[in-house]
Formats: sequence, C-alpha cells, structure tokens
Amino acid sequence: MDFSDYDGQMKFEIRDTNGKTFTVLYNASLKSATCSCKHFELHGWPCRHIFVVLKDVNVEVIPSAHIVSRWTKMAILNPMFCIVDGITEQCAQIDDRKLMVNKLWSDIHLCMGLVEPSMDRLVEFSRIIVNHKHKLVTEQEDVSAGTKERRFETFVGTSVPLEVNIHPPAKSKNKGSGKRMKSGKEEAIEKSIKKRRICKTCGERAGHNARTCLKKP
Repeated sequence: MDFSDYDGQMKFEIRDTNGKTFTVLYNASLKSATCSCKHFELHGWPCRHIFVVLKDVNVEVIPSAHIVSRWTKMAILNPMFCIVDGITEQCAQIDDRKLMVNKLWSDIHLCMGLVEPSMDRLVEFSRIIVNHKHKLVTEQEDVSAGTKERRFETFVGTSVPLEVNIHPPAKSKNKGSGKRMKSGKEEAIEKSIKKRRICKTCGERAGHNARTCLKKP
C-alpha cells in the first residue's frame, strides 16, 4: 500500500493478491473515503479497500457517511407508503409504536436468555409474565363490556343515524318465475284429462289420427 497527498486528501494505492491496484481517497475532515472499485456506490457498504484505509488512519468507528439507512435496524421502522406523496422508502418519519414493539421484543428475548439456564429464574419470570397477562386480559374484558352496537360504532368510527333514509330495494318478480317442477303423477292426470282428437277415418276419440288408424283402407 502506497500513500501520498492528493488535493488536500490522503491518497492510498492498494494492490490486492491478483495484482490489481485500487485508489482510495480519504478526507480526514469529513471522515469519508472513496474507492476506485465503486463498491460502496453500487452496493451500499464499504469495500475492503476502504476498511484497510480506515484501519490505517486509526478510525475505530465506521463513519456515518458510509452507513446507509437501508442496512440498519431502523430501516424496517420507516413506513413504506406515504398517503400524501405516494410510495417512498426514504420517508424520515418513524413510527414510535413499532419502535417500542421492537424494543420490547428485544428486551423479552434478552430476559429469556438470562433466565433460561436457571429453573428458579424461569419459574419466577413465568410468574411475572402470567400475572401481568391476567391484568391485561381483565382490562381488555372491561373495555369490551359495552354493547355490540357500541363496539361496532367504535370500530367504524361513526354512530348509527336516528333516521335511516336508505333502504334495500323492493324484491322484483323476474320473468318466468313462479313455475315449479311437476311430478309424473300430475303430468299423467293432466294428460288423461286432455280431450282426445277425433279420427276422421273411424270417427272415434281413440287417441290416433287417420294416418295411424287401424281401419284405414
């Protein structure tokens, strides 16, 4: 690694095991570095060449200029949708409730790790959790003790109007409705009641015509 001064910045020439040379410029006042490999610009985290330079200049903490918010734990707390400005991932507003939930889960996991080796600690921690659970359940039951209508109004965000002017439309009778399937017995009765035609050949109501009459000459 070669070092030189370049336009007020510290210039480092770093050669890797493959013989390739990369140039790293370090700005001491801004505590930022740029590398000719463009790894940070492409991927969002410093390359190994920048880390070598930071170590060489005795920088113990990664400079904020090289910490991209999307790789931090706070990234999941940023809202992905903004109602006013549309979809955005760079919204600076942080949901305090989600932050508190994540912190609470972290504390719970830490406590579980501390009490897990000891059975006595597990029993004591379980007793604390169960007691607080009963307290929360009781409070929730007191809140839910209201009428179903009141809970629905609270959920919807409005109350039931005193006068209802909008009603469901009246039922209409569709064309062809009102008919039903007839049984075989009903069809047989109707068929027997129906008047038979008179045969022009024999003059009888025998249920046939002149073409099928047995007395046809």
